[in-house]
Amino acid sequence: MDIQSLRKALNEGVVLFDFVKKDGTHRDARGTTCPDLIPTDNMPQNKRSPEQQAAFHRQTVAFYDIDKKAWRSMRIGTIWNWKRAMKLV
Repeated sequence: MDIQSLRKALNEGVVLFDFVKKDGTHRDARGTTCPDLIPTDNMPQNKRSPEQQAAFHRQTVAFYDIDKKAWRSMRIGTIWNWKRAMKLV
C-alpha cells in the first residue's frame, strides 16, 4: 500500500477507507487532513516532541473523522482499502 499517496489524498480532500481497529473489528471511515474541511476549533495542536511525532508518523495515519467530528488514527498495517471521495486541492 502506498501510504504517501493516502496521506496526500487526505490532505487534498476526503478519503473513504476501511481498517481493522485494535479490538479486531472492521471500521469504515470518511476522513481528511485538509485544513479547509476541518473546523477551526478542531485544528491539530501538536503536543508531541519532534521525536515522538516522527515515530507516530512512521507507524500511523492520523485523520479528522468527518462523521465523528474528531481526530482519529489508524495503524498503517491495519488499512485494508482506501479511495478518494472528494478532491478540493
